[in-house]
Amino acid sequence: MRTILLSFLALCLGVSMASSVRAEVHFKDLSFAEAKKLAGKEHKQVMVDFYTTWCSWCKVLDRKTYTDEHVTQITDAKFISVKIDAEKGEGIALAKQYQVNGYPTVVFFSPTGKEIDRVVGYEDADKFARSLNVAAEGGAKAVLDEVGKKKGSTDPNKWMIAGNYYAEHGDKTKAIDAFNKVMQLDQVDKLKLKEEALYDVGFLSDGDTKWMLLQQAIDEYPNRDEGSEAVMMMLQHDFEANRPQEAGHLIDHWAMLHPQDGNTFNYFAWTAAEKGVLLDQAEQYASRAIATMQAPTDRAGAMDTRAEVLFKTGRATEASQVEQEAISMLDASKDAKLYKQLTAQKAKFDAGTSGGQAGLPGGTAVAH
Repeated sequence: MRTILLSFLALCLGVSMASSVRAEVHFKDLSFAEAKKLAGKEHKQVMVDFYTTWCSWCKVLDRKTYTDEHVTQITDAKFISVKIDAEKGEGIALAKQYQVNGYPTVVFFSPTGKEIDRVVGYEDADKFARSLNVAAEGGAKAVLDEVGKKKGSTDPNKWMIAGNYYAEHGDKTKAIDAFNKVMQLDQVDKLKLKEEALYDVGFLSDGDTKWMLLQQAIDEYPNRDEGSEAVMMMLQHDFEANRPQEAGHLIDHWAMLHPQDGNTFNYFAWTAAEKGVLLDQAEQYASRAIATMQAPTDRAGAMDTRAEVLFKTGRATEASQVEQEAISMLDASKDAKLYKQLTAQKAKFDAGTSGGQAGLPGGTAVAH
């Protein structure tokens, strides 16, 4: 999923590139207390991005959402923005205090430290810009009051806000009702809200309805960021239902539409290796995932997947070699958690080599 920004000689493209570089959220190197103090002085709110170094969606948020010009304009005008590693320094206590359990989680605070709103998980630029404006206006609860009135609102944006709020607070029934209202009010998808709501209803639904709606969403709107998440869920479902061939067909179809979606390729390969099925295809997609990864930690994770596939096919020596190469790409102190996991993996492969075993069951779980 990583793309490389190429340099062009044409002046017009050079100007365009310079503009895109400037379009980024300007996070300040401040503690939480300092951010609140500055927010009070500048009459703004505080935006805290809780992240971890191993969180792949945090990196997607950085790369795709925080570089959007509209997002940048809103954050610069209305927020003091800081990034806090939830596993280091004050981030450990803050994440516990504010019950941050998944990443990324972006929490909005008043200058006094009162939580106004939050975004859990990745949002694309359009969706995140909407969340920013809602937070700047006091949070989602004000919108809930409006849509909850007898006649309700005819603005699909407000129903989308309500749906997201209900979903984040565990009220699936109200969330699905709100998202269905969005699709009703934006039937021709003029605002691009119908497609977003269709994915949301699919994610929240149960049983066969879930898979039918997710397949519909992928077929009709394959270029949304949610498409990758939906495909991963469907792959997992196929594997768990003992339908590996369907999983194989799904990843092949998805790869034709998104040939650079390394995260999904990696997920397919790792899950296939765990199940011990489609190993030739898994090795192919693990290699494709490696080719798309630019960041050392991402590339090392994809190489670990390929090593696991090799091990499951009885090539323990080759698996150990690939794992060692992955380990060599990491900083033992900076990437301590991943470094430890991959080292444990290599020990497993080495044991398989010395014992002459074709592949051992189980293994160390690495975040894929």
